[in-house]
Amino acid sequence: MGEKTPNPNNNSRWTIKDLNFLEENYRKMSLVEISIRLGRTSGAVGLMAHKLGCRRSRPSEWTEEEDEIIRHYYADGAGYAHIMAILPARSEKAIFSRAAKIGVTSGIYWREEELQILSEYYPTLGTKLKEHLPGRTSGAIKLQASKLGLKFQGSDSGFCPWTEAEWALLEKNMHLSIAEQQATLFPRRSLRAVEKARGRLIKRNKLKR
Repeated sequence: MGEKTPNPNNNSRWTIKDLNFLEENYRKMSLVEISIRLGRTSGAVGLMAHKLGCRRSRPSEWTEEEDEIIRHYYADGAGYAHIMAILPARSEKAIFSRAAKIGVTSGIYWREEELQILSEYYPTLGTKLKEHLPGRTSGAIKLQASKLGLKFQGSDSGFCPWTEAEWALLEKNMHLSIAEQQATLFPRRSLRAVEKARGRLIKRNKLKR
């Protein structure tokens, strides 16, 4: 048996049914999808669409409501299929491009440094941590914290992530004990906070070697 040709109808005459299908779906489906359905090449489909006067409408301007949907669902980690169900006129590529343009980061993908901040500070700060994670929503933080098995245990209004100056001071004085560092260098930090920061610094330095 011979192999099936990928475009079995390419040399056959166009039927009324084919032409109606093309006109009805030219603005809804890609050329590749239509060519597969009709058994013709994309070039043949495009040529016939031109003869019929079909025109692909230009994408409409994004509305504030659509942007808000992206800010909410895309940033919280919803997949493209879910967002496209809410915005049927927008493709996956269009949603990705729009999210990048308005500065929204997908809640699905987290950088290593973000995961470190989340692991260390979420139990204390909870969703207030979004102030230190630009582009992350409260929903995205909660979802990722749940995936990591992290639980919010209480708030400490005086607590905040370590500054670069504090990290430098800590590294310079690693010869001191945790108690000495806390008492003399970081009196506003708890003993446990200094202990955890030391551990993180040691781990960071090991990775650099």
